[in-house]
Amino acid sequence: MSAPNPVLPFGLSDIKLTNIAGTTQVDMPAARRLMFKERYLAGEAEGDDGLVAVGATLLAADFELEVSGISLEAMAILTGRTLITTGSTPNEVKTMTASAGERLPYFKVYGKSLGEGDDDVHVLLFKCKLTEGPENTLQYGEFSKPTVKGVAVDDGTNGVFDVVINETADDLPSS
Repeated sequence: MSAPNPVLPFGLSDIKLTNIAGTTQVDMPAARRLMFKERYLAGEAEGDDGLVAVGATLLAADFELEVSGISLEAMAILTGRTLITTGSTPNEVKTMTASAGERLPYFKVYGKSLGEGDDDVHVLLFKCKLTEGPENTLQYGEFSKPTVKGVAVDDGTNGVFDVVINETADDLPSS
């Protein structure tokens, strides 16, 4: 049996965030949606009363991640902030302070969708940075569903992103 063609991914099975060094990874069990869209630089050449050439090159990939609640551990990877934990259960307190002028870090996003059969699809965004912090609504009778947006750029080794199709479902990379 060979990998499915065409690929028929279904749902969102797993999302992991990893710091750019690959030393810290956070699972996102409440992930709802990972959207990514290729961004191109394109130009056109005209001549002889018409279009004679078109040039285009991949610049980056824009992404959007929506979750049903986001952990402070995940926010620490996304923003590079320090998470401080004090006390112990049942009186544990986690605090992450945001300050103006912070420089946001790069990080990796790994996403997985199940296939129609026993296969799966992985999307690996190698060098990401937030461009819009969490948009979050606290509303009566509804769970919070924060959304973050960012851009993935070429990391100089792997490129901008990979799309991997596994004939038999596989785990996401651990870093």
